[in-house]
Parts: sequence; C-alpha cells; structure tokens
Amino acid sequence: MQEDQAELLKKITSLLDNSNIEYMITGAWSVIFYGRPRASHDIDFVIELEKKDFPKAKKLVSQIKNEFAVQEDSIKEAIEKKDMFNFFHLSTGLKIDFWLLTNDEFDKMRFSRRIKVPILDKEMVISTAEDTILQKLRWHKKAKIEKHLIDAAFVYQIQKENLTQKYLKDWAKKLKVEEDLEELEKINLEDYF
Repeated sequence: MQEDQAELLKKITSLLDNSNIEYMITGAWSVIFYGRPRASHDIDFVIELEKKDFPKAKKLVSQIKNEFAVQEDSIKEAIEKKDMFNFFHLSTGLKIDFWLLTNDEFDKMRFSRRIKVPILDKEMVISTAEDTILQKLRWHKKAKIEKHLIDAAFVYQIQKENLTQKYLKDWAKKLKVEEDLEELEKINLEDYF
C-alpha cells in the first residue's frame, strides 16, 4: 500500500506542477516525512485555487480521468466554499484529498511557509515541521482523535532540534492548543511503534 501511495504522490505532485496549481503536502505524508513511519489511507494536499483558476483544475482532471474517479462539480463547489474535494484512484481505491487554501490567518501563514524538499527522488512542496505539528494539534482539538496528537508528538520529538520554538509557542497560543503542545514532550513514542 505504501508503495502505491508513493507512486501516486509523485504522480499527483507532477500533475499539480504541470497544471500550475500551488500546493503543499500535509497530513500523514508530512508526518511520515518528518519522522513517523505509519500507514495512511489517503494523501492530503492544501492547494490554492480561486474561481478564475477552474480551467487549471479542468486541465488536471483531463489528464487523470482514466485513472481516477473525479467529479468536476465537487471541485467547483469546493472552490466556491473554500472546502475540499477528493480523487479516488480506481485501481487501488486510495483517496487523494485536496483542501482549498482558506482565508484563515493560520492557513495563509502555513501555506506561505511551505518548503520544497526531495521526497522519493523528486522535488515536492510540503508543510514545515512546525506547521505540521500545529495543524495536527488543531485537528486533535476539533476531533479528539488521539492519532493527531501522537503524529504531532512524533514530529515534535524527532525534529525538536530543528524547530523554531518561538513560532510554535506563539501560534499554539493563538490557536488555543498550548496545553497540547506542552504535552508532546511527555508522550512516550515507544508505545506507538
């Protein structure tokens, strides 16, 4: 499954690049990149698309329509509502989630901080470690799913020496997740291998 996802990740990032759609990898694959090997049932992207950019989305869909189940109407609706849409890979059943960049202050900040790195022998754009942690803490606060807290702990503990602590603490306070941020150091990662 991971191998199928790796190939899909390379394919989708190439298609986004070729369609001139700004993106960043987020979710499980950013956690995997920063240090936690784990399974995932989907690949998450944040993308920047406005109504005027719908032709870019149509171009992308035209290149993949034989491999993926895609509904153009869901893309239009996601662009209008600043929501999300999915592609389903027909041969593997894997799901690709595209979250539209919103006007939320943190959303805009983390998108502006995204970085280009080599992943699977290809240059790809990914969320920073700090923003991966903060977004995982936001999801944990909203959904109370332990996986998000554990993912954040893995990234935090593995990348600790490379993290900009002031940025993390300032945004944790703004996002009201400072208690969860403090908790990350105390989680025993060995319990989750």
